[in-house]
Amino acid sequence: MSASFKEALRVPCEALRQLVASCFEQAGLAPQAAQVVANSLVDSDLRGTHSHGVIRLPFLIARLRDGGAKAQAEIQLLKDAPASALLDGDAALGAVAATQAMQLAISKAKTQGVALVAVNNSDFIGACAHYAMMGLAHNMVTLTWTNGFPGMAPWGGRSNTIGNNPIAFAAPSGRHGPIVLDMALSVAAGGKVRLAAKKGEAIPAGWVVTQSGHDTTDPQELTTGGALLPLGYKGYGLAVFGEILCGALTGSRILSEIPAWFKETSQNIGNGHIHLAIDISRLVDVAVFKERVDTIVDMLKATPLVPGVPEILVPGERAWKTQQQQRQEGIRLPASVVADLRALAASLQVPWPDVVPA
Repeated sequence: MSASFKEALRVPCEALRQLVASCFEQAGLAPQAAQVVANSLVDSDLRGTHSHGVIRLPFLIARLRDGGAKAQAEIQLLKDAPASALLDGDAALGAVAATQAMQLAISKAKTQGVALVAVNNSDFIGACAHYAMMGLAHNMVTLTWTNGFPGMAPWGGRSNTIGNNPIAFAAPSGRHGPIVLDMALSVAAGGKVRLAAKKGEAIPAGWVVTQSGHDTTDPQELTTGGALLPLGYKGYGLAVFGEILCGALTGSRILSEIPAWFKETSQNIGNGHIHLAIDISRLVDVAVFKERVDTIVDMLKATPLVPGVPEILVPGERAWKTQQQQRQEGIRLPASVVADLRALAASLQVPWPDVVPA
């Protein structure tokens, strides 16, 4: 029987966080780094972005075990200026480098008003929203953008030539939750396709093109020569600029120079990412800003609805609601993902937490 969320198990959030951190420690990461990477994965599941959550754990552990990523990396400051910096990620797991970069961007923005921190020689960073949302507690508007292995076809093409180069923005509000836009520049993130394959489900038409250039609803086609389709010519155009800003500008690898992080687990990825932080208070009173963001949300939600649509949502609203619910009830994981985690935990001699049927 194929696994789906109908057969899911519910794992307490903090128990899952500890499990993942312990797995990373057993794979060689220092406790602080292990917690950083665990947070990036579990927080994605917590928000309902399961394609970038703990489903990725076995691949990241393999990267550490096989040498593609360094467990004891030493991230270096290559260039430094009051409002910018460039870090050498030293092949650390991407979450470690991205977290340090956004922390530095926030620190610089507190003194300069705005800051951009770039990273090269990095690795897969997961959900960009995780890092963009780090600025919310500091009353900042933030952006994270990364390039990656070419899993997407350019507009009009049928083979993998460019990354889907995801980007995320985050901004605080007053009465509403944070406004968070986290998007791949393909119609759907590759992780969503792989999650569908893991659950034995079909994908919508228009997500993937086969090696021969035909549309498909079979997620397995992505691993047999198919390619993700871009989000129209506009998504492709943004992906090109993601390559320019995250690759060329940071001195990182670009396009076909970047191997697939989840396949070539013994190879250094060498991709790049950028992190931008803007201190709201340097431009407008923070309370006024949040009130205006609330007004934007209220005006959008007052839009007359088309038949069958219950409400207008703003970016990140569904994920915010999911996060609040799963904090209380635990994180729902497909049985197939739980099985993989159990096997991995056993191989690493990490205790398994209590779970209950979802």
